[in-house]
Amino acid sequence: MHKKGTRVLLFIVMIAVGAGAGLAYGWLLKPAAAPQEADLSRLRADFKTDLVLMAAEQFAETQDPLLALDELAKVEPKDPYALLVNAINYAQGVGYQPEDLAKMQALIEAIDPAIYRQWETGHNDGN
Repeated sequence: MHKKGTRVLLFIVMIAVGAGAGLAYGWLLKPAAAPQEADLSRLRADFKTDLVLMAAEQFAETQDPLLALDELAKVEPKDPYALLVNAINYAQGVGYQPEDLAKMQALIEAIDPAIYRQWETGHNDGN
């Protein structure tokens, strides 16, 4: 009976040692690294919509549509306006709060064709 208790205790100690060694290896010797240049255009629609909402909240504070377009272009470089339209449609479909929809709508209303052309020109010049 004494020998069985020793084996069980030794088993538990070895499990703890193995788990500790695994955690030490994973956290100290070989930690996971975040990707440096993640492709944001591959995000799911819900994450893209959240990023659009963040840009709309920033726009509500700064009132700078060009800055908002720059932020949206990080997610969809070819057509940030289409990203904005798709995000609003998605947000309406899944039931975003009316205040959040109003912020995104205010952003889309601030980006008229002249602003968008100005952004495209500045964006293509390397700004």
